[in-house]
Amino acid sequence: MRMTRRDFLKLSAGVIATLSFGGTLLATEKGRDILRGEADFKYRRRTPVLVVVQLSGGNDGLNTVIPYGSGAYYDARPGLALQQHEVLALNETVGLHPALAHLQQYYEQGKLAIIQGAGYPQPDYSHFRSMEIWQTAKPEELHASGWLGRYIQSSLPEHQLPAVQIGGFTNKAFSAPGINVPSIESLGSFYALSSQIPANDHKRMTSALMKIYQDKPEHEWLRISATQALAAFQSMESVQSMVSAYKSGVSYPKGSLASRLQLIAKLAAAKSGTRVYYVELGGFDDHANEKEQHAGTLRELDEALHAFYTDLQAQRLHRDVVTMVFSEFGRRLKENGSGGTDHGTAAPVFVLGGEVKGGLYGEYPSLAKLIHGDLKYEVDFRSVYYTLIEDWLGGDATSTLGGSFEKLRFI
Repeated sequence: MRMTRRDFLKLSAGVIATLSFGGTLLATEKGRDILRGEADFKYRRRTPVLVVVQLSGGNDGLNTVIPYGSGAYYDARPGLALQQHEVLALNETVGLHPALAHLQQYYEQGKLAIIQGAGYPQPDYSHFRSMEIWQTAKPEELHASGWLGRYIQSSLPEHQLPAVQIGGFTNKAFSAPGINVPSIESLGSFYALSSQIPANDHKRMTSALMKIYQDKPEHEWLRISATQALAAFQSMESVQSMVSAYKSGVSYPKGSLASRLQLIAKLAAAKSGTRVYYVELGGFDDHANEKEQHAGTLRELDEALHAFYTDLQAQRLHRDVVTMVFSEFGRRLKENGSGGTDHGTAAPVFVLGGEVKGGLYGEYPSLAKLIHGDLKYEVDFRSVYYTLIEDWLGGDATSTLGGSFEKLRFI
């Protein structure tokens, strides 16, 4: 059955929305070579890859890396505190939430670094503003560009596909003039849309879009839309071809984070040459009924990261990939009256990978010397970025961050 004009327009718009590449890279032969992993990259072998996992909502760091050796922790949280026998001990004073059993194993294997008390001066309690600060790495000012966008500008100016975002969430980290980072909502939705296009109509749709583009229509929006749709259509077969070679016996758990990390594993295994991937896990704004909710989100994180790392090991890529996990802020020391915690400040950052030097970095924030009831940060989060850019990605960290910051030596 032939497609109608309405079907044509609907599918064109759908492809752009599902595969938001925002440019014409994939409409070129070189772009398709990139997706197939056939381009001649400078770092063809042992390409260092950074995966950023954003925990949105403000993860309760005190119930993630738990100061179970402190009486002040139990005094402030009579209902939310994890009992000592429940905590997965890292040493005699701190341990992990019981839902993070796999991360404890990676810590013991020396593959997990935990940066304690990461934050920034004059913390902001707004989700939007604090996340913007982490994404721009500019606590002192409103800034248009993101830290990863500036990294790409300074260190990967000629790279054709430096970064990919998995999921359609708002992210300023890649913002920078001239930087277009593709956002793939999910491979499942991409395939579902692709399957709606009959084989005999694919060529007709591509030809129609090409004609619109070549005729240079009077309306700019029509030309731009045709260009984006053409790029997306021409990329479909390339994406499918690229990931079709992926074979893994690793079973991923259910959940959005696991499926997104599995897609990253597929793309990394295809040797796309991409240097940075970015994903999100939400659900951490625990103002009420935190105990069960927080355990569930941490368990989803732990199981997804474990499946991902196991998959990378099977693909012999675990030494090529480092995963950083952060949240926009932590929670207050004292629990509130609704069985939850309110917006706070400093919180831990996790860094996982085969080349990571595991251990605890920085001092755990004092529970006795609070600032208006909140923890005082011990490590500027830009030190984490600085270390990753310079010692892992081999980029220009000073240019990216606008100055030098202490290296943490976890790489």
